[in-house]
Amino acid sequence: MRSSSAADDELCVLELPGGRLFCGDNVRVLRAHVPDASVDLIYADPPFNSGHAYYFTGRRAEGPRFVDVWRWDARTYEETLTGLSAALVDALEALRRILGESGDLVYCAKLAESLSEMRRVLKPTGSLYLHCDVRMSHYLRLLSDALFGRARFRNEIVWAYRTGGAGKRHFARKHDAILFYTASDNYTFHPQRERVRYRKPFFGAQRDEHGFYADVFMRDVWEIPAVINVSAERTGYPTQKPMALLERIIRASSNEADLVLDPFCGSGTALLVAQRLGRRWIGIDISVDALRVAHARLVAASAQPLEALYVQHEDGRPAHLHL
Repeated sequence: MRSSSAADDELCVLELPGGRLFCGDNVRVLRAHVPDASVDLIYADPPFNSGHAYYFTGRRAEGPRFVDVWRWDARTYEETLTGLSAALVDALEALRRILGESGDLVYCAKLAESLSEMRRVLKPTGSLYLHCDVRMSHYLRLLSDALFGRARFRNEIVWAYRTGGAGKRHFARKHDAILFYTASDNYTFHPQRERVRYRKPFFGAQRDEHGFYADVFMRDVWEIPAVINVSAERTGYPTQKPMALLERIIRASSNEADLVLDPFCGSGTALLVAQRLGRRWIGIDISVDALRVAHARLVAASAQPLEALYVQHEDGRPAHLHL
């Protein structure tokens, strides 16, 4: 759910040099504009079902940018099931016995609908990285197993970070889960390396001014700083992810000129990194506020003046998004 969005009957398209931005529901956009088996890499960072309202930094008086609250609605749930595969319906009905008729179940159903379209547009050599809150990741993994098959699961990446706040009755919750699936066994993957420091020399280790080290194949635990108030890349948009996180994903699972899709693009970090790495991209978000931020970042990166962009509705009318 959100407070500022494109109207359901006004799907807006913004053409930029490196790709296209769509303002609208991602299921509708994917069905209308993205062909089968056309995307090389998908990074999806959907709402987390956190139960919180999110505000621009320093602009709380303007109201929330979106409200991540989901409530049970029998009609919405049943209508969503009608367009899903039998495997996804079975998985959701299994979750219904666990979660009950709840907002959590509606959240899973709506994500299943988006995931189904993502699977359709993914190339046989393509990959999906699904960014989840750890309180919902196990449910989304079940849905992804139903959609892709258990054998197509590659990793649950743990993104660990340090931010403010801690609980006195549990360990500080400072990581997200990123589920990595592939469309087949023949997928694009470039192993990444990380530097490990050692106190003593050993066979194969190198040495620099800081001591001994080795560049080893990267683990599935990634310690990358989150975007905080003093981060140079901060836009003020809530839930903004760091560029270093997206760079690692895009370098690992795509090639130059490949097409990268972010169906919940938010502040546009994945699109910006894709553009800088020579990839094409498609970004989708239902929030006009998100598009304003993503658009501004992409334009600044490509050094294109705002007036040079062609902005229109699907039927060719000018789109008055006031970007």
